[in-house]
Amino acid sequence: MSNYVISISREFGSGGRLIGKRLAAELGIPCYDRTIIQKTSEKSGLSPDFIARAEERARSRFHLSIAPAGIGTPALAHQGVPVSHQAFFAQAEVIRELADEGPCVIVGRCSDYVLGERSECLKVFIHADLPSRVERCVEEYHIPSDDMERRIIQMDKGRANYYNYYTGHTWGDMRRYDLTLNSGIIGVEGAVSLIVALVKARAAQDGQ
Repeated sequence: MSNYVISISREFGSGGRLIGKRLAAELGIPCYDRTIIQKTSEKSGLSPDFIARAEERARSRFHLSIAPAGIGTPALAHQGVPVSHQAFFAQAEVIRELADEGPCVIVGRCSDYVLGERSECLKVFIHADLPSRVERCVEEYHIPSDDMERRIIQMDKGRANYYNYYTGHTWGDMRRYDLTLNSGIIGVEGAVSLIVALVKARAAQDGQ
């Protein structure tokens, strides 16, 4: 596991992004999240705004079949492949390249699917009960509490739509992950400690 990568998937408001950042800091390795959009833009020739919009369309199950005017010809254009799909393919390529560069943490972006066949990839899913997620969104993310439960459910549905559409698998299916953690019970630091322990245990096992 000298070149291990940890993929963090998470429910909205579960603290998965924060867990990923603190985990990376604890292990002394990079954490990639929204920066992947910029890297994907540089690689594909698609604008960051277009990539973000493509993700939003996927979450709402609406996909364009042609590129909008004004973005130019992307470097990874393929005949017959919608440009919105090319954004996903380019992002997957960036994720694989980041994993090749060395140990890292990657938050979301279907990274568990993209890297799922690699033995060095540790796939983690973070979840929590709805009241805990509402509290986190209000207190830590400073999101207004009005109708928060509905917004959280809507965000999760969007993530599921995106994941299910591009991977053909079910988002949150525990059988697809090496470790699932309830941050509502163990907290952020507890989650980080458990993941670090698992990383070290796997490294020790590989060294035998």
